[in-house]
Amino acid sequence: MQHATKEEAITILEKLRIDYQLVDHPPLWSMDDPHAPKELPKVKNLLIKKKKSEVYYLLLTTNRPVDFKKLAAQLNTSRSKLRFATEIELEETLHVISGIVTPLALPNDCEHKIRVLLDADLKNLSAISAHPNVNTATVIISYEDLIKILKNIGYEPTIINFD
Repeated sequence: MQHATKEEAITILEKLRIDYQLVDHPPLWSMDDPHAPKELPKVKNLLIKKKKSEVYYLLLTTNRPVDFKKLAAQLNTSRSKLRFATEIELEETLHVISGIVTPLALPNDCEHKIRVLLDADLKNLSAISAHPNVNTATVIISYEDLIKILKNIGYEPTIINFD
């Protein structure tokens, strides 16, 4: 299987005339990495599965851990049915590996099996950061442009409130 590429991600941004900043850096596996440039807005990108059925892409702020109990309640399911996607599921669904989960890989979900979930607090950030399908660079975009990208590639995000 071919992995998603940086060029594919940049093409999406340029096609939609998204104003973005590209920051190159050493490989980062999480936003808590001590080598992460300090100016990057910190967000978490997670792929979560509901046992034997739905797949969720969750983008949230890093100021809190994922509250699976609250998430499950908003998804009308139980906490015990939710889990993180495996490495194999990440590769099969988004064509990326752990540490590179990004909204810019969603075009690889050709069958639109993924349901996109956004933390309500994201709209309060000055910007959103996302890997362009590689962990050696980060793009910085506005929340409004994130929504524009998601809608353009066929996703209507569900807003999740963790408060």
